[in-house]
Amino acid sequence: MQAMVLTLIGKDKPGLVDAIAKCIIDVEGNWLKSSFCQLSGQFAGFIEVMLPQEKHHELVNSCHQLAHLHITLLPSNTHETPLDAKAVILVTGNDRRGIVSDITSTLKTFDINIIEMTTQCESAPNWGSSLFTAKVVVSVSPQMDLDNVKLAIEDITDDLMVEIEKS
Repeated sequence: MQAMVLTLIGKDKPGLVDAIAKCIIDVEGNWLKSSFCQLSGQFAGFIEVMLPQEKHHELVNSCHQLAHLHITLLPSNTHETPLDAKAVILVTGNDRRGIVSDITSTLKTFDINIIEMTTQCESAPNWGSSLFTAKVVVSVSPQMDLDNVKLAIEDITDDLMVEIEKS
């Protein structure tokens, strides 16, 4: 048995996740954890599965038949050292071109690894433009001064509000 990460991207349709689950069971695999989203009619997902090595190609072939999905199957890095700590960074401000790049570049200067990031833009009549929000889960060392990270992100532009919660 080997832990693998299955990535899937393609046109969304009802029952797609169920069909993928059946493909995993059919190759004697075990679904460990997953994350999915739907953007503009496209489905994207990541699934960590445990399955026999000799069944890898069979799983990929089965998933390809579902909905013309683009698929990769890569070995899982389950032997990595656990992360020191996690922090959740919440950012809100006026949307503008390059805002995600500015935030991620700022995090890079602190050598912070992004584990998960969710962003969206919504109409905000009271703000006069679209409102950008981001939730960024990062790994940080216990010695990291998160106040400095907060100040650096807020310094990107005057209208950003930043909250950081360490877990």
